[in-house]
Amino acid sequence: MATSPNEATSRSQTTLSPSQSQTHSTQDVSLQTLVTHLLASKRSLSSIDTVWRANEIVTADRAALEESVILNARTEFLRNGISGQVKILRRVRGGIENVYKDGQKDFKNVIRTLDAANSRLESTMEVLRSTMVEAAFRPEGEEPRNLLDFVDEEGVESMRDALKESIRETKEAQTDFDSSILSFDDDLRALKIAMTSSPTKPSSSQSDIDISSPLPEHLHTLENNAQEMASLLQSLVDHFDLCVNAIRNTEGGYAAALKAASDQPPGADKVSVSGVMNADGESAHEEPISEEERKEMLDVLEKDASQVDDVVMELREYLADMEVRHEAIIAHVASQNTTYNETTKAYTILEAVGSRLPTYIAASQDFRLRWTETKLQIQDQLAELESMRLFYENYHASYDSMIIEVFRRKQSEEKIRGIVKKAMEQIEKVYAADTREREGFRLDAGEYLPVDLFPGVNTPAPRWEFVMAEGQGGASLPDVEMGVVEAASRRERERERTER
Repeated sequence: MATSPNEATSRSQTTLSPSQSQTHSTQDVSLQTLVTHLLASKRSLSSIDTVWRANEIVTADRAALEESVILNARTEFLRNGISGQVKILRRVRGGIENVYKDGQKDFKNVIRTLDAANSRLESTMEVLRSTMVEAAFRPEGEEPRNLLDFVDEEGVESMRDALKESIRETKEAQTDFDSSILSFDDDLRALKIAMTSSPTKPSSSQSDIDISSPLPEHLHTLENNAQEMASLLQSLVDHFDLCVNAIRNTEGGYAAALKAASDQPPGADKVSVSGVMNADGESAHEEPISEEERKEMLDVLEKDASQVDDVVMELREYLADMEVRHEAIIAHVASQNTTYNETTKAYTILEAVGSRLPTYIAASQDFRLRWTETKLQIQDQLAELESMRLFYENYHASYDSMIIEVFRRKQSEEKIRGIVKKAMEQIEKVYAADTREREGFRLDAGEYLPVDLFPGVNTPAPRWEFVMAEGQGGASLPDVEMGVVEAASRRERERERTER
């Protein structure tokens, strides 16, 4: 019986060989049987198409192996190159992200500083807003006013508007940079998808063919099968030659073979036996064989004839197995070709990303420059905001100093008035005594002295008074309650402790 082609490498194939054991039949083979064997043998030789197909498969698969090696090498070269470029792109992406993160971190710090400065300013302005100006400093009948009513708040609002504009410009720059980074990420994602979308991945080794490829094993099996099929076909040819030889050495064999060939039923494969024997049916051998040799030949012929169908079936099984392996090879090469095409698409995407890379780098540089300029503006505005706060704080402190100063001046004026009062009292005493003495002198000696000797001898004592220097007069000092003065003094002392 014939065996499966899958066992071809581990079993002895079925062959038709004249070297079978020497067992002679006691009964001669009939002419009709010989003709039947001849026609069957002739039909079996059509298996040459099967063997020829096997040869075509082996030839095609050898070319497929070469194509596979080339495709794999090209794909691996492209993938390695793309992978290297992707690593560079990711490092560039990391650098761009660092620029973005540094800018974000710096921006948040600036915003926190601005919020703190604005909170301090607002707190200072609230102090001014809650500090009512003492009525003693204002005209009678005026509505109560606070310290903030005496300063222009438009400067603060203008500064805040300028800060808001700087923040808006910064956020606009961040949005533009965000769009650039997202576009860069989309490009990297498209590259990753293109690199992973192929059905198979080439080997990362540098060998000529992927170690996981089934092609070498399949091709080795195909070549072995083709050799086995060639051997089986040769055995069929040998069997046919044996049949022809038996017919030639049998009387009337040629005529019987021609008749049997012409009497084949319609639809059956026509078998021609012309050209294999002489026209007169004579044996091609110049010397006839002996009866012993003829019996031995017929015995081998009978045994081989029983295996012809098995050999033909085995050839077909070999070919069927080869067709399956051939399809697997074609599918594998097609898969590799798909992988190569996908890799070339990835390379095309890489080229497109490379053309846009300068734009992404320029976007990061533009963001850094814009943020640097805006940051300097914000710092200047922040310094101005702080100077406003200090001005308002000094304004509030000056108001307290003014209260204390008014109180001090009031005390100084009171002291001067006290001194003047005491001096006037002393002057009046001196004046009264001078007047009495003058009057006593006039009574005692005045009438005896000639008038022209000292005209002023009888002049009354002069009167003295204290007046403010010319041009030094002004509005009277306001009367500030002592509680107000004490509160201002307390705040002044607190400021001095804070400054220390």
